[in-house]
Amino acid sequence: MTRSVLLIAALAIVAAACAGDDATGTLPPDTPAPTTVQPAPSFVPERQPCAPAGVYATDCVLPGYPDRPYDIAVPSTYFPDDPIPVVVVLHGGGGNSDNAATGPCRNGDESDPSCFHLIGEFEGYLTVYPNGTGARLAPNLRTWNAGGGADGYNCASGRACDEDIDDIAYLHALLDELEATMGIDTDRVFFTGLSNGGAMSHRVACEMADRVTAIAAVGGANQFATSADCTPSEPVSIMQVHGTEDPCWTYEESSRACLDDTGELKVGVEDSTNGWVERLACDPEPAEAPVLDAVDDGTSTTQIRWTGCDGGVDVILMRIDGGGHTWPGGDQYFGTRRIGVAPQDWDVGLIWEFFAGAAG
Repeated sequence: MTRSVLLIAALAIVAAACAGDDATGTLPPDTPAPTTVQPAPSFVPERQPCAPAGVYATDCVLPGYPDRPYDIAVPSTYFPDDPIPVVVVLHGGGGNSDNAATGPCRNGDESDPSCFHLIGEFEGYLTVYPNGTGARLAPNLRTWNAGGGADGYNCASGRACDEDIDDIAYLHALLDELEATMGIDTDRVFFTGLSNGGAMSHRVACEMADRVTAIAAVGGANQFATSADCTPSEPVSIMQVHGTEDPCWTYEESSRACLDDTGELKVGVEDSTNGWVERLACDPEPAEAPVLDAVDDGTSTTQIRWTGCDGGVDVILMRIDGGGHTWPGGDQYFGTRRIGVAPQDWDVGLIWEFFAGAAG
C-alpha cells in the first residue's frame, strides 16, 4: 500500500472508533457496500517509463539504439493524464548527454536554477538529453549528423556526418518513446543545442517540422541547407543565438574551428537566418531591441525579430556582440582564447520563454 492509501485507511478507522455505539444514521448490516467507479486514465503508458515524477534518470535505454541512451529530468508536478511539454537538449560535437546538461548551467553547476532541467522543474516540462554517435576509439565523444559536406562546406560533424548516420530516425524514435511512456504534449515539442547540436536543431526544423514546435540553435547555424533542400512540412519558430566573436563557428562564413582552420566552410549566421526568413515568408524588415546589459562582461545582446511569417511563427536572431562559443549564461568550459567569452547578461530561461510563446 502507498502512504496515501494507508493514511485514508487510518482515518477511516479513527472515524469508526469515534462513532462508537452511539452512532446514528448507520446502514442496516445487510446493505451492500456502495461502489465507486473510477474513470479510466486518459493515458496508459505502453511500457514502464524510465523515470517517475521528480526524478532525474540517466542512461535510459532507447529501443533500437542500445549504445545511445538518453537522460531525462521529470518535474515533480508531472501527472500522466496531463500532456507535458518536452525540451530536447542536444550536446555539441565531441560532447554527450552529461555536458549537454551542465553546459547551460551557470559555472557548469548542475544544481544552479539556470539549468534547463531546473527551469523545467519550475515551469513543468520534461528535459531530455540524448546522445549522438560515439567516435570509434572514444565512444563518449559523440557527434550529430547535421549535414553539409558538399561544395566546400564542412560535414557537421565527425563520425556521424562522415558515415551519414540517420539521426533523424534516432530522434523520431526518441519522440516515439516519450509519447509511448510519458504522454508528451505533441504540440509543445522543442529542440535546442550548442554548436553541432545547434546545427542538428536546424536539421530537425527542416525535416521533422510535423513533430517540433520551435528550435533554438546556439553557436551552430543551418549547415544542412548548404547540401540539401530544407523544406519544412509545417512552419516552425526559429531562434538563433550566436556570438559575434565565436571562434569555433564564426558569425561570418569561414573555415575557422576554435584554434584551427579546417579549410571547410561553416555557413554564416546571417545567411542561415535569412534563409529561414525567406523559407517562412516572413516580413523582410525585422524589429531590433537591446537585451538588458546586466553584467559587465564585455558582451551585449541585440534581439532581431522577424514577424508576419507563415503560420504565425517568428524568426529571432539573438546577436551577442563580443560573445563566444557557449550557452548564454552558461559554463566557461574552456579558456577565452579557445572558445571566447561566455556571456552572462541572460541565460537559457529566455530560450524557454521563446518556446512557451511559440506554443501559443
